[in-house]
Amino acid sequence: MDAADEAPLATSAAHRTGSAEKAGERVAIPAGKFFAGSTPGDPGRDPTLEAASLEVELGAFEIDKLPHPNDPKKPPIFGADRDQASELCVAAGGRLCTELEWERACKGVEGEAYAGAAAFAPGCAKNPETCASGFGVLAMGGAMREWTASDVAPIKGFRTHAAAAVRGARADAADVDHRCAHRVTVDADSSAPDLGFRCCYGARDAATIPSPELGAPFQETSFPPDRLAALFASNPKLEAFASEVKYFRKEAAIATVRKRGESRAPDAAAPAPADVLTTSPLLWNPVPGEELLVVAGQSAGDRAFVVVFHRLSGERLRVAAAFLMEAEQGPIVLSYNPNVRKKLGWAICWECSGEAGNISYRNENRVAITQK
Repeated sequence: MDAADEAPLATSAAHRTGSAEKAGERVAIPAGKFFAGSTPGDPGRDPTLEAASLEVELGAFEIDKLPHPNDPKKPPIFGADRDQASELCVAAGGRLCTELEWERACKGVEGEAYAGAAAFAPGCAKNPETCASGFGVLAMGGAMREWTASDVAPIKGFRTHAAAAVRGARADAADVDHRCAHRVTVDADSSAPDLGFRCCYGARDAATIPSPELGAPFQETSFPPDRLAALFASNPKLEAFASEVKYFRKEAAIATVRKRGESRAPDAAAPAPADVLTTSPLLWNPVPGEELLVVAGQSAGDRAFVVVFHRLSGERLRVAAAFLMEAEQGPIVLSYNPNVRKKLGWAICWECSGEAGNISYRNENRVAITQK
């Protein structure tokens, strides 16, 4: 268990280079395991589409070194829909790659975030055919999107229909969209001037990426204060709050916070009938595939805090956002409406300016803690 900070945006890095000498070159990808998707909290990650570091085992296969027609003297073919792309691969003696085959070929032996590098190299958008993944496959994710044979399954209550899984990104996309794990949906019968494909060879692997479920927005849970203290102690930004960590007593805290609000802001609105006030840690599911832990409490030296963690595999946690208060005894109360999925509140004084605020899950899949 650790409390690593949210991953910083990667800076441009050196990347592997390569070239294709003749038409029809293929790269052999050995059988093996790799981690598909990305880590919760990674910049650019869409939790509704990208698996949370899903371990996958694939059989051996071959993949075109370049996008179809896999010829260094010819440009990629664009404008085909998925069925047309599949037919062209069959005519070439292969088949359209699955998305997991594409991602493994992109991440290479070392499981790199970008094809051949830890960060996106702008040169791979300008000259994608010179950029190689760890396996030596060229032009993956640099300047075009690519069809795959895989579908993205619906999510009950969120995504209503299946669509084709597309990998890669156009040249002018944001850096994070060039990641090997980046995944978007496109209707299989559509076409686009930046949408091409490449072919694979060998038996198609049955492995797929399951779609996450949409759970309850909020659930009160238990998280021992000593475990929280250990998390704080492991993080340089939180270690000053690691001593004598404890949660506020629920009924007394709610009464104090509401009484403060009534005395300082007599005209302020009372909690809505649907609002739930608590001091317990909360499990928060703002969107499918995103699991967060929200805690509010106090520590030695008159310090108080509101911290949100991404939940990772193996009971690990990563800091998503933190609001740290010096010389503040609290108490702090969390408030949520079970019908409002992407926002909850915190308050030291109910509806008091500067002593209350929101915890929001924003459109770019980031968590923000604000005062109001």
